[in-house]
Amino acid sequence: MIKAILIDDEINGVESLQTLIQENCSGVAVLETVTNPVLAIELIRKLKPDVIFLDIDMPEMSGFELLDKIKDIPIHVIFTTAYDQYAVRAFKHNAVDYLLKPIIISELTAAVSRLTGRIGTVNSDHTNLESLLMKIQGMTSQKLAVRSLNEIIYVDMDQIAYLEADSNYTNIFLITGEKLNSTKTLKEYEAMLDPKIFFRVFKANVINLKYVKKFIKEDGGYIVMTNGTNINVSRDKRQLLLDRLAAF
Repeated sequence: MIKAILIDDEINGVESLQTLIQENCSGVAVLETVTNPVLAIELIRKLKPDVIFLDIDMPEMSGFELLDKIKDIPIHVIFTTAYDQYAVRAFKHNAVDYLLKPIIISELTAAVSRLTGRIGTVNSDHTNLESLLMKIQGMTSQKLAVRSLNEIIYVDMDQIAYLEADSNYTNIFLITGEKLNSTKTLKEYEAMLDPKIFFRVFKANVINLKYVKKFIKEDGGYIVMTNGTNINVSRDKRQLLLDRLAAF
């Protein structure tokens, strides 16, 4: 049995969702319904549910802020949200289930079915809330949260010239010339960045297309960034890069 806590600042919201779950999801046991996010945090730590159904837009504390306070807890999250489709795609991209309000029964049961397959197979893609929060910030805002060993720096995405893999770490180069070192992988950052602007040209590099100065065909093909840096381009990415630059 999947143990769940339902969190929504509107009493009608949690009561309606509880009824839908009780009538359509026999494998889910609702431990608590909560309208106060502070109380919700206490109950999560005390009851240790498998999943929380979490509203995002709450006046006292947003769903994102709540997650930030329990990011040390391995837990699954299903958002209940009225956010626009862009945000919803971001959540989906990051392996987070979601339910658009008003909640449709078929979507609820599908989300629970996917959740059932995840229970007992905890991994960072699904339950590392710290990583999830960073990805959501990247997909739904114009700032990127860059985590180092000792701090988190919030960077305007438009200021990023390119990123470079360094084993399991990432170096982020800004147009100001500043270099930031992060404990996150290049793959994680690639998932946060806007694919219309950022492009992976090589296994070790993601670039901001806005700061490409020119493409050099010789020596296997490479680009020159506006700051003068040369970055290799994979053979299989060359034509796609040229097409993207032509349409940019």
